[in-house]
Amino acid sequence: MRFSRLQSLVACVAALTLAASAFAADTITLRKSVRLAPNTAILLSDVAELDGEAKKFANVEVGRTDAGAFELAVDALRQKLVAAGANSGSIKFNGDRVVVRPVRVATTAAATAPEEPVVRVRTAMEVTRRAEPKLIEPARFASDLTPLGIASNLIGNAFGGDLANVRLAMREDDLAKLAAKPGLRYEIAAKTALRTDRVDLEVIAYEGTKLVSRDRVRIEPRLAREVVTIACDVRRGESIDATNSSIETRFIAPSECERAADAATTIGTRSAKQLRAGTVVAADDIERPLAVRRNERIMVRREVGMVAIEFEAVALEDGLAGDVIAVEQAAKGRRRDAQALSAEVIAPGRAVVR
Repeated sequence: MRFSRLQSLVACVAALTLAASAFAADTITLRKSVRLAPNTAILLSDVAELDGEAKKFANVEVGRTDAGAFELAVDALRQKLVAAGANSGSIKFNGDRVVVRPVRVATTAAATAPEEPVVRVRTAMEVTRRAEPKLIEPARFASDLTPLGIASNLIGNAFGGDLANVRLAMREDDLAKLAAKPGLRYEIAAKTALRTDRVDLEVIAYEGTKLVSRDRVRIEPRLAREVVTIACDVRRGESIDATNSSIETRFIAPSECERAADAATTIGTRSAKQLRAGTVVAADDIERPLAVRRNERIMVRREVGMVAIEFEAVALEDGLAGDVIAVEQAAKGRRRDAQALSAEVIAPGRAVVR
């Protein structure tokens, strides 16, 4: 009786041991991380240790490598195995994910000294050429229903609509973002003011009603302007004339247009500072003749409502046209307690009290 019970107990223990060993044998243990060559298939055996029946799925492809590191989750591996015919209930997984990284570049020990790497250094001219933006004529694209056409009209209209007098400076990568792709619908949204030196736009692409992409581009408007350019270095106080300057039409930034001196009146003036060759002459670069000099007698107009009177006054300081200077009403005997007035110089020998 006791022997029979002992036999039964031994048999049960043996059965449990076999079952446990069989269960433990069909396991997939994920490695914490692996390094594989980029752009290749990932096999199950690459990312896990396999035991028992799981070994027959060693060559199941569970993904592809990339140029950077990423994670493979256990749920994704389980789905791949089920698709390959595995019984997910009979296989135990250890671990919840594995990190896949690109393999490091191997260094082989050679008998001879390794070759020196060839490093190509770009010349300053190449760097400058690559950085220079392309100058686009918006009139060529204004009739196209493309991102570039929409942007051309948007910026051109902001500067008066005469596209022949506008150019758009753009980098190659920004120009590529404005290229139309078949099957997509585009919207252009201004992210900055349009009448500036640098205009930022957002290019929004849709496929039907689905948003496909949003790209930021920068466009630098250039406006045609007749300007005076310096041909050779000009010293301060030197006359600006045909021997050292020329009048030409250039496409320049909007802010430069505002600062540029009037080409029709600049020739014959004197430089207010030293100007280098190639400089576009700005209004501040030339001397303006004094319209009123200190202690000069001038005519001052004073407006009070609908009534205006004029009187003779003495300028207490020098002034250019547009300057506000102090003046004192002229009299045979100038009183020490006479009060000075502020008047705006409007022409040589004339001022007005606003």
